[in-house]
Amino acid sequence: MLWIALYLPDLPLEVVNRVQAGDAATSLIVDLPLAVSDGPDNRPFVLSANARARSAGVHPGMAVAAACALVTGLATLRRDEARETRAIGQVAGWAAQFTPSVVLERSGVLLEVAASLKLFGGLARLLGQLRTGLAELGFRASFGVAPTPLGAWLLARGGHEQAGVRACLEGADLPARLAELPLALFDWPRERLDALAVLGIHRIREALALPRDGFRRRFGAAAQADLDRALGRAADPRPCFALPDRFSSRIDLPFDVVDTSLLDIPVTRMLAEMEGFLRARGAGALQLVLELEHGRSVPTRITLGSPAPERARARWQRLVRERLDRLELKATISAVAIHVDTLHGFGEHSTTFLPDATRRAQSWHELTERLSSRLEPGALFSIALRDDHRPEQAWRRGDGRSVRARAAPASGAGASASTAVASASIAARVRDAVPALRTRRDRPVFLLERPRTLVCAESRPQYQGPLELVSGPERIEAGWWDGRAVARDYYVARNRAGEACWIYREPVDPSRWYLHGLFA
Repeated sequence: MLWIALYLPDLPLEVVNRVQAGDAATSLIVDLPLAVSDGPDNRPFVLSANARARSAGVHPGMAVAAACALVTGLATLRRDEARETRAIGQVAGWAAQFTPSVVLERSGVLLEVAASLKLFGGLARLLGQLRTGLAELGFRASFGVAPTPLGAWLLARGGHEQAGVRACLEGADLPARLAELPLALFDWPRERLDALAVLGIHRIREALALPRDGFRRRFGAAAQADLDRALGRAADPRPCFALPDRFSSRIDLPFDVVDTSLLDIPVTRMLAEMEGFLRARGAGALQLVLELEHGRSVPTRITLGSPAPERARARWQRLVRERLDRLELKATISAVAIHVDTLHGFGEHSTTFLPDATRRAQSWHELTERLSSRLEPGALFSIALRDDHRPEQAWRRGDGRSVRARAAPASGAGASASTAVASASIAARVRDAVPALRTRRDRPVFLLERPRTLVCAESRPQYQGPLELVSGPERIEAGWWDGRAVARDYYVARNRAGEACWIYREPVDPSRWYLHGLFA
């Protein structure tokens, strides 16, 4: 077994300031000294501080009163342990993409990666992916690697102020690698640590040098068991984290904002969480809900969809940005959340040098996604076939999901000018997608919403000049059963400019001609 420990030393600060990026120009908090406090209300102390506060002399353990006296304008926030617990669960859900064996700790997670090293290109590459990914989520981590989970955790905690990774790959080397670590890294009661300190025992090597039976009798069997588990001398079973059936992530903003462009950092980080979570579940999402909270007001919910299960952060980020750019806020934003309630099976697509049908369909899906995110709800819809000979009754309007899922409108569909472009762009797909259409006569891609009466000169219909009949007639006589009966003789006609038209006349008055559609 080989364990990687991810210790998050700045977790109390990061959970209240995940909108801060490495580039201050893109952050919500710019040059603001910030500290997170803990302890009793009458004597709080600094638990964690950001870089600006630390550079001014604020350090963990300092009294908040002293820190405020030292740094003018120091902002202090109380520790939120519930939010820390949620953040650890979100990190665990993201990290599960690297291994199914993820264990929760108080300030981080443990990963058993012996079976995953080959898949991710070795230990060094895996550690690089973990470090980069956690930085994208807004967390700074210290790494420890050891054959035992407790040994890895002690190495990570003991080296959080140092650069690099503290690692021990062989169990026989663990006593030497852990020897100089302080006993304070164990979660032992303060009374036990004080009793050891009185005897001058501060480090693991000093505790190991004591007689085993005497150490157990004086300091308890639990302390001896911890040492044995850290060194691999005793079993250390750990319950693995169970991934939830839905994804949900929320980031509270440090202050209310009115500019949606300031949401880029928190949204990007939550989408990175979502991508890792979906990879861990081997799933994708068809629908994502972005929720903007406005204090006590009703939150704004934005629903985004995908034609096929998708988990790539870049794809969802593009859709979110399109929608937020058009959003008119009615109240300030205090928090932002992302939810995926239903997970769907996901299959990776292999890449090819030349675009195949799958790649072309993917491009079409990306277009419909961007259109649906830019347009109002209901503006993008599909056109589907109906079993009716009357052209104006041979189609029906579907919802946007049908457009994204099938991208195949009906031939002979009557559409308004707002749908003409969409119909024309996918007309070539129709005959291949719907085999029944191959047996029917040609129909124009675009039908007028209402037939237009044509002027006749010398008994010849006129449209941009005189029309010459190319084919026909095709008799359509139907509708007697629903009170909308039609009896028409349709022809394909062409004018001098080469435009092809679909015209008809009625047997009851053959002298009058009507334009019903135009061929692309």
